[in-house]
Amino acid sequence: MRITLLFVTLLMFSVSSVFAQQPMKFGHISSDEIFALMPGKADVDKQLEAEYKKQEGVLGTLQEQLKQKQDDYMKVVKTLSKEDKAAREQELMEMNKKAQNFYLLAQQQLKAKEQELNAPLIKKLETIIQEVGDEQGFLFIFELNSGLPVYHSTKSIDIAPFVKTKLGIQ
Repeated sequence: MRITLLFVTLLMFSVSSVFAQQPMKFGHISSDEIFALMPGKADVDKQLEAEYKKQEGVLGTLQEQLKQKQDDYMKVVKTLSKEDKAAREQELMEMNKKAQNFYLLAQQQLKAKEQELNAPLIKKLETIIQEVGDEQGFLFIFELNSGLPVYHSTKSIDIAPFVKTKLGIQ
């Protein structure tokens, strides 16, 4: 019995000394800052700017056409019959709706294009963070701007089962 107790005590001291020799390492990063500096980001930004200018040009043309129709309408509104007036107002509303729909669609397309072009860069950054975490022995790396972990080691222990047990949750 004494030998078993001595063995357990020595084992606990040796395990605790191993953990004492390996400090728990936490890190942080501002991914946005690094992302903005990544090779290829400037090219992505140029492509997005070109796409934005293209969409802006089309929207500008639609707005000019609408303005011209409105100006034409205002010049002749007093001479129009009730039916012609209603028809022109309907046409103006449809043109306005068309311009608004184009604007909303263009925003969605630009957002999708941004996500598509940035996806490889984001994936690369995530991979590099994982590699650094593994190589440098970090337990966690936190996103500086949000405080959320962007990396966690397999050595990290999920305490959810323990908390669930204490709460009586199965």
